[in-house]
Amino acid sequence: MKKIIALFIMISFLFNLFGYRLVIEYLQYKANVQLEASLDNNLYSESQLIELKVPIKIPYQTNWSAYQRYDGEIEIEGRSYKYVERKIENDTLYLKCISNDRKMHLETVKNNYFKATNDFVQNGSDKKSGGSKDLVLKNHQVDYDNFSFAMNTLFNKIIQENSWAILNDSNIVSSPSLSPEQPPDFLFS
Repeated sequence: MKKIIALFIMISFLFNLFGYRLVIEYLQYKANVQLEASLDNNLYSESQLIELKVPIKIPYQTNWSAYQRYDGEIEIEGRSYKYVERKIENDTLYLKCISNDRKMHLETVKNNYFKATNDFVQNGSDKKSGGSKDLVLKNHQVDYDNFSFAMNTLFNKIIQENSWAILNDSNIVSSPSLSPEQPPDFLFS
């Protein structure tokens, strides 16, 4: 019985470490495949599309008479869009995109699950931070910042002291001595 409970705890621990990421990534992949299939079969309305205009400068570019089917993805203001069609006219690339709502929903689910499993403070919650992970991370960040500030101050002091010593060293500032003879000529065969 103890082995079964230990196995269950180990499996749930491994799932919390990286299993849910794999599941979410797989679900996002399946959502992308389904969206591409529906786009290939023209199962969308023109009202769902947004148009992006991108200026391009390509010499000897010809204008396209119609839009062509195009696959790709872009994120604008935190929203994911899938390319549907493209067209080049004069010096502008026109891209028609559709919102990838299923991917955005899965991304939100992934972020919420990550916050819940890692015990991050949610907005509007009245959790006490005494001894929590946030306080530990905050203290390490302050220590790192203080350490890096101290190291930068130390390096600046060393550089200033050494540059002053180099500039004031009479041996370095004096003119270099000339070599007593001319360097030998090398014969290359």
